Amino acid sequence: MPKRGGSGILADEKISQLIKRFRPPYIRDVLRRFRSGGLSPKDASAELNLSRSRFYKIYASFLRACAHRTEYQWSPGSSGGAHRKPWPKAVLDLVIRLLQAKPPCSYSLVASEVLRRFHFKLDRATVRRFALRHHLAPPALERKRPPVRRWQTQRVGQLWQYDASPHRWLVGQDWQPSLLHLMDDHSRLIVGARLYERETLLAHLEFLSQALLSTGLPLCLYVDYHSFFFSHLPEAHTQLASALAFYDVSLRFAPTPQAKGKVSYCT
Repeated sequence: MPKRGGSGILADEKISQLIKRFRPPYIRDVLRRFRSGGLSPKDASAELNLSRSRFYKIYASFLRACAHRTEYQWSPGSSGGAHRKPWPKAVLDLVIRLLQAKPPCSYSLVASEVLRRFHFKLDRATVRRFALRHHLAPPALERKRPPVRRWQTQRVGQLWQYDASPHRWLVGQDWQPSLLHLMDDHSRLIVGARLYERETLLAHLEFLSQALLSTGLPLCLYVDYHSFFFSHLPEAHTQLASALAFYDVSLRFAPTPQAKGKVSYCT
């Protein structure tokens, strides 16, 4: 059973805010492309990992800045946090008991029972999110996923794919040096590539500093969930991600290795 806090209410996990996930220049670029018709609402909200309603609220704020000619200084800012009242203890106990039943009750049934017994309104999606957050959801059926077809950016410098490939690149090698390489997602041109004895933080810092000095700053790097880039602590950044954030370079994480694109085929 999930661990309870002192008040009997389950503590929600921290959800990273938009300004913590992406830097303002990248967010402004997505909104400009949406405004010009280059992105659909679905694609634009997906690029920022936002719901459709939240995306339109941010877009409205951006349009107000455009009307005052301050769009280049506009930033989404941070939200005020969750303002929803916690569930009563009786409601919480009932939801957990129904979700832990054998077989488990459906999310619609849980919401219906809460409304019938306590006149407390919940929708199916809220119950589902609660079950997923607290590991009360039934195991999902295994389905074979189709190959991922990823979008491609509209202009040079908008996004660079970044990867490290350990391999015996030279004939007769008995060890695998790591090739760090960058590729522009729009033009498919290699921005930089260099061999290192090992993939280390210093190797990433040296390689990126040389590439950025010679070609300029991209809006975003497309990376995987390696510990150099991704921190499992909410609202935390790795040392490398913090260095990139200082220069307003955002990180976008590939959902699967196949979604990284064509970096490996061009090396």
